[in-house]
Amino acid sequence: MAIPTPGRRLAVVDSHFPWKQSGFRYWENYEIYHQRPDTLFFATNPYSDPMGNVVSSDFPTPVHHISQLIPMIVSEKITDIYCVFLNMAVSLIGNTRLSNGVTILESRPELNILPLIYARNIKLHTTIYPGGGLSPYTPLELCLLDKFYSTIFTNIQEVRTHYPTSIYVPGMINTEIYSLKPKPQTPPLNLLFSAHLGLRKNFHQMAEAFNQLDDSFHLHIVGNWHDYLHLLTNHNYTFHDLLDPEQAAQIYQQAHVFISCSKADWGALDGFPTTTAGDAMSTGCILVSNNHRQDRFVLQSGIDYLEITENRSLVDHLRWIKDHYDEGLSIGKNGTDKIRSLYASKVVVSTKLKAMGLIIDNEHGSRTDEQSDSTTDVTTDEIAGTNEGPAKPSVS
Repeated sequence: MAIPTPGRRLAVVDSHFPWKQSGFRYWENYEIYHQRPDTLFFATNPYSDPMGNVVSSDFPTPVHHISQLIPMIVSEKITDIYCVFLNMAVSLIGNTRLSNGVTILESRPELNILPLIYARNIKLHTTIYPGGGLSPYTPLELCLLDKFYSTIFTNIQEVRTHYPTSIYVPGMINTEIYSLKPKPQTPPLNLLFSAHLGLRKNFHQMAEAFNQLDDSFHLHIVGNWHDYLHLLTNHNYTFHDLLDPEQAAQIYQQAHVFISCSKADWGALDGFPTTTAGDAMSTGCILVSNNHRQDRFVLQSGIDYLEITENRSLVDHLRWIKDHYDEGLSIGKNGTDKIRSLYASKVVVSTKLKAMGLIIDNEHGSRTDEQSDSTTDVTTDEIAGTNEGPAKPSVS
C-alpha cells in the first residue's frame, strides 16, 4: 500500500467547492482526502455553486475560505499547494495578466501569494484541463507555469506541447458511483444527453439529429436545458433537469448510448471524452462523440467509441447502432473497460500524489495496484446480461 510522505503537508485550492456537480474535481478532492487525510482544503466560494446557491455536502473534512490560506500555511506548516485549472494556477503566482495584455479568464490577482511561496519554499502543483481559464485562444507559452510549478498535469496536447515536462493523466471518474450494470433488454434504444447548460455542449446539433429518429429511440436529457426543449419536435424524450451524481448514475445505467457533440465557444473547447461522457461510459454506455481535439491518448475511433465526422453523422451512427447492436455493444465494452481501468479516481489520484511526492509505496506494493481490481462492480461481460450472448434491445 501507499503511505503519506513524512514531513509534507498539502493544501488544495479551488473556487466553488465542495460542489458535487463539478464532476471530477469533487471526486479528486474526495480521494485526495482519503489518501492524504491531513490535507487542508480551501475555496474562494466554499459551499456554494457558480450560481451562488448554497450547496449541502457530505465532504468528509471542512473546506476553509481562501482568506485563511496564508495564516494556515504558517500555522499548519503547509509544504505543498495543489490547484485545479489555469485560472487558479496563475492567480497564486500573480501572473493573471500576460505580457501581451491578455487576462486569464476568471483569474484573481488578489490571490497572489508568490512572496510567501518563495519565503517558505512551497512546492506548487496544478492540473490544466479545458475550461477554468484555458480557452482555445489562451497563449500558454506566456503563462510561464513551468517556472513556478513543480508538477503540471494535463489531458490535452497543447499543454504537453508548451510544457514538455508536464505529465499526462486521463480524466477522473468515480467508478463506484458510476457503476457498471446490465443494460435494459427491451426497446426502445435509450439515448442520453447530459451536460450543464452551455453553448459548446451543442444542444442544437443533438436536437436536430434526434428529430430525424423514429419511435424505436428514446432520449434522456440531464441538465438545465428547460429553455431549449422547444427545439425537440420528436417528443420521445424524458427531461430530468440537473441531478446529483447518485441520481444521474441511475439514469446512465439505463441508457445504451451517450451523445456528445461539443464544439468550441468563447470560453473553452471541451476535452475528450468529456467528464460526463466518461461517467456514462463507466456505466456501460456506448459513446457517440465528435473529437475536435483529435485526442488519441486513450480512446480509439471505431474501436472504443463511434466518432461523429463529416462523413459519418450523429444520425448515421445512431441508426447503425440500432441495426448492429451487437457490434455497437462490443465497441462500447472496449470503451467501458478503458474508462473503468484507467480513469478510476483512486488510480488517477494515486498517480498524481506519487508524482507530487506526497505518497510513497512501501514494501507491500501500491494502493493503486490493490484497489484498481475492485473498481468494477459488474464485469463488462455482464453489461449485456449473461454469458449466453449480448442483450439486444428488440428495436425495429
